[in-house]
Amino acid sequence: MMHLVSINSALSNVITAFSWMLIHSLWQGLFLAIVAGAVLILAKKSSAVYRYNLMLLLFLLFILGSGLTFIYELQSTSASTVNATAPGADAQTQSLFFDVHTAKQFINSFTSYFSANAPLIMMCWFMIFLFKSIRMISSLAYNQRIRNHQVYEPGRFWIDRVTEFSGKLGISKTVKLLQSGYVKVPVVVGHLKPVILMPVGLMSGLPVAQVEAILLHELAHIKRNDYFINFLQHVAEAIFFFNPGLLWVSTVLKEERENCCDDVALQQTNDKIGFVQALISFKEHQLYGGGYATAFPGKKNYLMRRVTRILSNDNRLFGRSEKVFFIISALLFGMVVTTAAVARIKEYSVVSVKKEAATVKTTKPSAILMVSKAKTSKKQHKLIARPKALSNITADKLKERQDVVNLQLSRRQLANALTNVAKLQNNDLTAEAEQQRKQLDAAVVQAERSKMQADLDRQQSVRDRAQAEKDRQQAELDRQQAERDRIQAEKDRHQAQLDRVQAEKDRQQAEKDRAQAEIERLHRSAKSLAGAQE
Repeated sequence: MMHLVSINSALSNVITAFSWMLIHSLWQGLFLAIVAGAVLILAKKSSAVYRYNLMLLLFLLFILGSGLTFIYELQSTSASTVNATAPGADAQTQSLFFDVHTAKQFINSFTSYFSANAPLIMMCWFMIFLFKSIRMISSLAYNQRIRNHQVYEPGRFWIDRVTEFSGKLGISKTVKLLQSGYVKVPVVVGHLKPVILMPVGLMSGLPVAQVEAILLHELAHIKRNDYFINFLQHVAEAIFFFNPGLLWVSTVLKEERENCCDDVALQQTNDKIGFVQALISFKEHQLYGGGYATAFPGKKNYLMRRVTRILSNDNRLFGRSEKVFFIISALLFGMVVTTAAVARIKEYSVVSVKKEAATVKTTKPSAILMVSKAKTSKKQHKLIARPKALSNITADKLKERQDVVNLQLSRRQLANALTNVAKLQNNDLTAEAEQQRKQLDAAVVQAERSKMQADLDRQQSVRDRAQAEKDRQQAELDRQQAERDRIQAEKDRHQAQLDRVQAEKDRQQAEKDRAQAEIERLHRSAKSLAGAQE
């Protein structure tokens, strides 16, 4: 029975510690986003590899910090004891400290609520995590399926090219190249035995230079072991699915990873135009279901940024939504730090005032004891020596009254001091709350403006995309018309060739007829001469 109780207690401590780890990860994620934004600003002119390594370091530090937070909370939960307030506390003292304790009482209420409801928090988190875990498992199963079903070996030429590129990039693993009927874009599957899957007909439908650029990009993922990091990101995103700071840093990490592979491919090909054309060739295609595969083109909204970066060699900083998120994160993190600091300062002030009150309470019985002792000695003095001088009795009474007056003054001064401290702290809290409210209102207004601008940009993007689609269709019609004109020109050229051959035949036939006519004329002339001679 005791064994079951200990197991239940340990499980309860683990659940509470894990719940608090999830709660602490929110402000840790805000701090991570702020630091990551500052790092991106400072490293704007740096290479993609340097920026990726910095983002990966921050990402891993967040994971490590969350683990240490869980261990700390587990130890604190196991060793903590509930300290209740003594029931015989002075009501006047509690009323004096009520305003001083407002922030700390709110924090204590918040802590008590989440500690008491840790199983509920854990259950809600586990339901969503279970759903995401099922998606992760289904993605792994899908990757295994596309790796083994409807796959075909390409020509010997491309197999040799993959082997050659692997040697240039220093890849020691055996990389297999296959054509797949499932995927719509090139993708890398597997870590220990990587496989590059290319859509069927892709290698024969694109120029050789573009296909080579795609293969180099995918081989760069294999060389950098991006499959493992990508899997780790998906696990972290499943655990901290509610943390906007971590999700944003993970998105930046994925973009910088694609930039690194783009740079590797460009270093080998030295053909920016061809690589950009390869990217544009896939702008209408996406890979569905490959959650752990490393796809070539990325998302649609990222394609333009990649093309711009390749052509202009300039790293993009923040979009409008990212700027709003960065500002809100800074404000929220500032509020958390300010609240914690104010609560800490108030706790220190309360402890100091309580010490002063305890000192006064300690000295109060001593003064009363001194007065009682003075009265007792006075009675004894009257019994022993009644004829004592009146001046000594008067002096004793004056001393007693002076002690009482001093004690009353000390109590009044303490009460006034406590009242002044409470008023000052209330004024500080009111001013600080008003300032924070103004800052939040300004942030909300800015967010509304940014949202309106984002809607306008989205509408403009839709119009541009529609116009681009019209231009593409018109270009396709022009291409088809040019193809028809070329075919017609080829037919005309062939007909002209036939006419020229026929004309040559007619000329030869005319030459033969003329020669025959000449022969007949000569023959007739010869006959005429022969008849004349006869």
